[in-house]
Amino acid sequence: MARLARTAALTLLAALAGLSAGAPARADLSDDAARVARMWSLSGARVARLPPLFIEHGRTRLVAITPPPAGAAGTSGAGGAGGAGGAGGAAGAAGAKADECLTAAFLAPRIVEFTLETSPLAGDVSALEGLVQRLRGREPDEERRVHSVGGAAVITRCGPEREELGRVAVEVLSPRGAFDVVVASSSAPPERIEAILPERAFGPVAPRGDPGRPAEPGPLDARIARAARRARAEGALRVVPTEMSSSVVGTGQFSVKLAEGCHRIDLMAEVPSATVRRATDLDAEVREAGTGRLLDRDRSDAPDGRLDFCLGEPGVVEVPFLGAAGPVKVVLSDAHWPLPPFVPGHFGARARGNLAAALHRRHAPAPRAQPIAEAVGAQGDTLVPVQVEPGRCYFAAAGLVRGELRALRLSVELGDHAGRDDAGDGGEGAGVAFCSDLEESAALRVGARGNSAVWVLAVWPMD
Repeated sequence: MARLARTAALTLLAALAGLSAGAPARADLSDDAARVARMWSLSGARVARLPPLFIEHGRTRLVAITPPPAGAAGTSGAGGAGGAGGAGGAAGAAGAKADECLTAAFLAPRIVEFTLETSPLAGDVSALEGLVQRLRGREPDEERRVHSVGGAAVITRCGPEREELGRVAVEVLSPRGAFDVVVASSSAPPERIEAILPERAFGPVAPRGDPGRPAEPGPLDARIARAARRARAEGALRVVPTEMSSSVVGTGQFSVKLAEGCHRIDLMAEVPSATVRRATDLDAEVREAGTGRLLDRDRSDAPDGRLDFCLGEPGVVEVPFLGAAGPVKVVLSDAHWPLPPFVPGHFGARARGNLAAALHRRHAPAPRAQPIAEAVGAQGDTLVPVQVEPGRCYFAAAGLVRGELRALRLSVELGDHAGRDDAGDGGEGAGVAFCSDLEESAALRVGARGNSAVWVLAVWPMD
């Protein structure tokens, strides 16, 4: 009897162990890529996996795709990112049949959104043509783009069209993404990703509604007057308009000399009286003449463009634009605020303008005393302790001195309180205001990411 009970117990334990061993493990990105490679291999395809990729938002990566070599079955390293494939890939290409299909599957985490394009733009274009392509977002190859669904996108080309997959451009629309790439060569298109990875499949998506035509901006003179009134109400010292005629395709470029200080440029285009016309939607950017340094950019869907920036010294700026409804009058209205006093100029004009921009963007009152602390740092994260007086308020600003920035963040920790500010896309200045109750010191942190970035920090007492 005891032997029977012991046998039954062992049998139950074995069954439980079998159930535990058969439980599916939580799949990650590499597991998904391995599953796709395995299923495609079982169907008779030659399969290879490329080295993993990590791509930041706004940085397009070119990935070379070559047919897997003969005998490949889920191996790693056929081809590479941004270059030609290895010897194995070349051998596979030589042995590929004329009617074979070449497939490239890009897998990322399910929350990552990206696009694939088999024919990226090549060659140099002028600054204005490049601006048109970037701001419009309607390149001729838009219809060739493949958008990801559930973090996956696949491109298949068969026969002579395989040549299109020689190079694939990957553009990440999310902040960043890691990728596994599976390449397969087969006699017919392989099994769909949705069938292999059903957890990435989405149900039917409702079609987008038609919002209709953009709202008409109204008469040009009224918009010019409204922009001037708004600027003067915010303390602008003066507002100066400049006008020109746009080209037949609605583009143009202003070149204006501006005084030192903070500027708001409003770009407004005349609306033609014709019934059938293109919608008015001005997009623009402003750059320093000579250096080409970007000061601000407007890609909004509003009919008029707006650019805000500060100059540490007088200079000439160039303002290319697009989006006017044909050859019409376009007005650049420049609102000017003088530089706040006590903004240090011994770090150079660029730093002076960026520190002033941080004050102006935060609508901080003009400092009435010299900074109580100044510091200079390089890219990375830097802690700057500052002595403060209990019961007093301060404003801290960080601005780029030289180099290029991808991100700039300024944060402050004061007792139980904390605050932070990001310079934003294309910005070179950040600022935070803080007040001390009983504390006698504050911890300021500057985080800079970029290429040879050097920044300056200034802290002013505020009344």
